[in-house]
Amino acid sequence: MPELRVKSDERYTRKQLKKPVRRRNKRRLLLLFGICFLLLIGGVAGALAWKVDDAINVISTQTNGASNPSSAALDPTYHADKPLSIVILGRDTRPETGTMLTDVMIVSVLNPKTKQVTMVSIPRDTRVKIPGYSGYEKINAVFATGEAERRRAEANGRVAEEDGPSLTKKTLQELLGIPIEHYVEVDFEGFKAIVDELGGVEVNVDRKLVYDDPTDGTHIHLEPGLQLLNGEQALGYVRHRHDNRGTKYYSSDFDRNRRQQEVIRAMVDKVTSFNGMTKIFSLIDVGAEHVKTDLSPEQIKGLAADFIKINSSAITTLDNGAYWKSGYTYLPKEKLAEIRNTLQAQMELSPEMIAQLNEKVVDESLGVETASSERTVKKKKTTSEAAAPPAQSAKPPAAPPAPAKQDQQQTPPEQPAQETPPPDIVPPEQSGTDNSQLPAPGTEPAPAPEADGEATPPPDIVEQVPPAAGEQPPVTGASGG
Repeated sequence: MPELRVKSDERYTRKQLKKPVRRRNKRRLLLLFGICFLLLIGGVAGALAWKVDDAINVISTQTNGASNPSSAALDPTYHADKPLSIVILGRDTRPETGTMLTDVMIVSVLNPKTKQVTMVSIPRDTRVKIPGYSGYEKINAVFATGEAERRRAEANGRVAEEDGPSLTKKTLQELLGIPIEHYVEVDFEGFKAIVDELGGVEVNVDRKLVYDDPTDGTHIHLEPGLQLLNGEQALGYVRHRHDNRGTKYYSSDFDRNRRQQEVIRAMVDKVTSFNGMTKIFSLIDVGAEHVKTDLSPEQIKGLAADFIKINSSAITTLDNGAYWKSGYTYLPKEKLAEIRNTLQAQMELSPEMIAQLNEKVVDESLGVETASSERTVKKKKTTSEAAAPPAQSAKPPAAPPAPAKQDQQQTPPEQPAQETPPPDIVPPEQSGTDNSQLPAPGTEPAPAPEADGEATPPPDIVEQVPPAAGEQPPVTGASGG
């Protein structure tokens, strides 16, 4: 009996001892799995952080320092409680057909506290006074003028005081009465690539658009209606200007500005959707290749974190009220004052800062410049003349022909020889044309009688009916190129 009792106790003890062993093994497996999971998550997060940092360092030109006028004296710190102003520039940088002119110019104020964005489009033909230059120019030539000045300085062994982005920001500051702190430049190839990575953008095309230019490979063929546009088609939609069918069907700067804002809203909604977030790596790669900015890496990360959940409803678009006259686009005095007041309020500027900025505002409606701006022009000319011999500054030795020519044309003629007002603001009785006046593809339109007045849409424009609930927009069969 004693032996049996001992054996029974031993069996009981082994049985009791096996349970903690199994539990410890389960805990170890769970711990090991948890560690692996954390390492996996950490590895993905680390890879994403590395890729983002690498791309941001490529995109941002802030590290160029004072050697880049657009980046000099900028505060690289991101302030989550302070609004930020940015000008978005779109340029055609293709080596064969690209120019230094900016086809897209949108000024935006981003408020991290309210998560609101306010933006206004500046028509490319807007008549402006460039700080430091005599006469008036179209605003799409300001970037080229600054770049020509930079190349001229570098060719003469001098430190550039100006470049395309810096001169553009100064010009817009005097026009709009707010400090333009930063710029973001996107080339057209990048725009197409971003749209394609997002799987296209949904746009309600208001009328038929037809244009072919074999010299640069442009082919725009869009039918009216709600549809999904790929990158090539979306670019054609926002850039459409001339039309194969004649001047009655041309698109004005006002049409283009409206379309640009429409596509931007669609892109914002697409990026912040689930499908857009899953393509973040591809979008980062595109940005690294096609986007330039003077925002610092810290500012880019801060803006991304604060506006990651933004949608198109948080974007306010200001009406610029622009009108066409004598080859230029003008912003009416009253409308320009409204835009300035709104942007200054969104920037949360102090009364002292507003008064200081308003002293330098150029009244483009009347073509009159304030005394403070005149002093700036004189000081600028004196500095430039003292910095370089007149013989060398007369003709830039290193500038390409097109930008140099643009820089030299500082006082454009009041009546451009090959300029036609946009057809949608020409009265109906003047909008007709015969075959002898139809321009060849890729050329400027023949001159037409000058006319100012109410906008008249092209004859084929139609009012679109929104799709029924649950109905998906069709994927267009039209080819954009």
